[in-house]
Formats: sequence, structure tokens, C-alpha cells
Amino acid sequence: MRSLFDKKRNIIWLLLFLMAAAFCAVHFLVFLKLPMNVSWQEKEQEIYGGTLQLSGKKMVLRDGGKGPKWHTKKSWLVQDFLVSDLDGDEDLELILLVWKRGRFGPDMPFWVKADEKNYSQHIFIYDISEDLQVKEKWLASEIGPEITRFKLMEKNPSIILTEERSGHCSLWRWESWGLKSMDNSVSFVAFGDNIIHESILDYGLKAKGGDFSFLYEPFLEDIEDADIAAFNCETPFVDKPSMYGGYPSFGTPVEVGGALADAGFDIAACANNHILDRGIYGLDTTCAVFKKSGVEALGIHSPFDSVIGEDATISRNGMTFALFSYTYGVNGIASGSADAADAGAEEPVKDMVDLLPSDEAGENEMVERLKAAKEKYDAVAVFVHWGDEYSTGVTPQQEHFAELFARAGVDVVIGSHPHVLQEKRVLERNDGGETIVFFSLGNFRADQGMDEKTKTGGEARIIFEHTYDGVKVTGHDLYEINSYWK
Repeated sequence: MRSLFDKKRNIIWLLLFLMAAAFCAVHFLVFLKLPMNVSWQEKEQEIYGGTLQLSGKKMVLRDGGKGPKWHTKKSWLVQDFLVSDLDGDEDLELILLVWKRGRFGPDMPFWVKADEKNYSQHIFIYDISEDLQVKEKWLASEIGPEITRFKLMEKNPSIILTEERSGHCSLWRWESWGLKSMDNSVSFVAFGDNIIHESILDYGLKAKGGDFSFLYEPFLEDIEDADIAAFNCETPFVDKPSMYGGYPSFGTPVEVGGALADAGFDIAACANNHILDRGIYGLDTTCAVFKKSGVEALGIHSPFDSVIGEDATISRNGMTFALFSYTYGVNGIASGSADAADAGAEEPVKDMVDLLPSDEAGENEMVERLKAAKEKYDAVAVFVHWGDEYSTGVTPQQEHFAELFARAGVDVVIGSHPHVLQEKRVLERNDGGETIVFFSLGNFRADQGMDEKTKTGGEARIIFEHTYDGVKVTGHDLYEINSYWK
């Protein structure tokens, strides 16, 4: 009987001891600031005939069957590793996510007498040569916010993406001496129709001596604050005074293009119904003006340009956008018409202006083109000239193409042509994402006194952010602006 009692007592004491030991271990780790829920990776990767192996929080470089060539310090706890050519010298670097005691790397600031004893998280980088020699490259101080995981950007493996416990992601790029944090987001601002009517043309030429910068002064701050700024270029540029003109056949001085570039615009959506008002001459001049100023002209192609078929893109903060511009037509010239005499053109319209497809086959081709861009680039933006003029209501055609754009995975659609504001919608996509559609931003700069609604335009603001699962739109707003130029 006593023996049974003693056994039970011993078991109780053993349980109490184990509980106390676990309690002490937990508090010891907390004291050392080593989180309990760190995700420790186990993996290996071939490099220059050797093998990098992460196991049991230790990093080893093995030289084939010859055994360990290099390993991390025994006191370090390695959470994960990456391999990439970060500095672009065609040699690979080993990037470690490490927990170690102390806030600093091998070198402390001279004013610090002693490092701390608790654990902190670091990113350490080593050069690895083809003969498997490992050399310290960048062993920096503690990161700060805890990183739960990190990876190389799929479309730019020289950039590291880290995710904090809060879900916030940061980007890191090598610059001369070490990693430098990059802005994680891209701000995108877009305006509607830039239409140089007769009254604006006369005032700019006569009262301002050909300087049209006055048109864009009210928006300079918003343009400067944005990483990318876009507008719809409704009227073609010409460099001959004899070709100047307002409605219904526009010819806009090239000085307007200069003013738009000087204002800071990056993108001009040019596929619209007036782009061939001055024929090939006007279209080619428009292309030349924007090419010279570095503004990306979308949706139009000069027949004299030898570079045809390349995707239009723009990159900011490690994020690359594919850009497209389509129009419903060019004032009566049929899609694909080989005879564009009404616009003074000699080539098929479809070869010069990107038109919305008019049949199912064309729609499928457009969708596949956009899908391919979505797979290749981080985000896709489409500018589209559609809808009914002076109507605030969205047409069935607009809704139809908006659904096609969503099916293709487009992130943002910027509409123009109605000259008045229309609604913004968020369309759910099959891939789990969202397509933000601004059906019409109305006018940007214009003088259509026939309708008061044309004096109010829209300014679309969109925020794109890097997340661990790819680039996503994290903010979108539509603000009213005064589009009347006076």
C-alpha cells in the first residue's frame, strides 16, 4: 500500500518539476526576447556544386561529399535563408534571417561599451564564390519590427520582401554598401479629358504667348505627390499654326504637350475618338512630342516608328505596371478599315489606334493579351474611351467591357469620353482579387459651356502595395475637381 502511495507521490513531484522547468524555459526565452512562435525553416539549395543546408536552426555549406565547408556560429539561430545576385555583379549572395544575442553585428558603434544579452533579429549577407569560399558582406544591426518571413520578389529577385507580424511588408534593395529600405507602395493619380477648345487655344496663344502651363497649375501639388500621374489626351498635337483648331476637328499646339510634361505627367492615354482629327500627321506628332518628353503615350502607334508591339510599362518602387488604352472608335472610321480617308490616314486604323474589339473573337484576343500582361507584370491598368457623351449613366457596353477587364485580371480601369463624372465600382474577380472601375472621370481641362456638368471632373487616386501574395490595390478614391479652365 505504501509503495503505491510513494509511486503516486513521485509522479506528482515529477509533473510539478516538468511544469516548473517549462515555466522557467518560457520565461527565459521571453527574457531573451526570442518569440515562441517563430517559424523555423528546414530546407536546402544547390549552389556552385555545393549544398546550402538549413536544419535545426543551423546553416551549413557542404562541398559535395567532402563535408561541411562553412557554417554559422553555434550561438546563432537561423530562421531562413535566400540566395540571389543582390548587387548585380553576377555572383551569388547568401542572405540569412538570423536571431542572435545582442543588437549589433560584429562591429558596434564606438560609443557603445557593451552589447545586450537578449536575442534580436538580423539580416546577414555573405558573398559566395564559385569555389565555395564564403565572405562576410553585410552584417548589420537588429532589424526592428519582427520579420515572420521573407522572400525574393518573383519578378525582380534582386529585391527582398519581408513581412512583419502585423502583415505589413517592406522592400529591401542593395545600394553600394548595404541594404536600403524601399517605399512599399505606389500612388497613382489619374485625370480625365484634356480638350483644348477654341477659347483655350486663343487665350494660350494670344494672352500667354503660347505658354499653356496656366492650365495645370491648380493640380501641380497632386501630380508631384503621386508616384505616377496620368490623363486622357483628347486632342492631337500639331506643330504647324495652319493646323491649329478646336471642335469639331482638333489640332493642339505642341506647346500644350510640353506644359503637360513639365507639370509632371508620366502617362498620356491617347486612344480616343479625336486622335485622328489631323490624320497620320497629328498622330505622329503626338507620338513624337511625348517620346521626346519621356511621357508614355498609350493606345497609338506611329506608322513611322520601327518599334511596334512592345508592351507599354512603367515602374516605380520595385513595381511594374502594364498599361493599355482603348477607344470605341475614331469618329466614324470603322475598326480595321483600310481606307481612313476621312481622317487623312493611309494605313488601317487598327494599326495606329488600339480599338475596343467588335466581335467575340476580338474580345477573347484582348482578354488573353491582358491576362498575359497580368502574369508578366505586377499590375495592369487600362484606360478606355467609352460610354455616352454627357450622360452620368453607365451603358451596357461599358458594363460588358468592364466585366471582360475583370475576367482578364486588370487591376484598375480608367474611363473617359462622356465628359461628365460617372460612378466608381469594385468588381470581384475569379482569382480572388478586385478590379476598380472608374467609368468616367469627366473633363480635366476643357470649355464645354453647353452643360454645367462638364465643368466638374474627377481625380482618381489609387494606392498599390506589395504584399506577400503579390501587388494589390489597398486604397482608391474619387475626388471632384473644377475642370473649367477659367
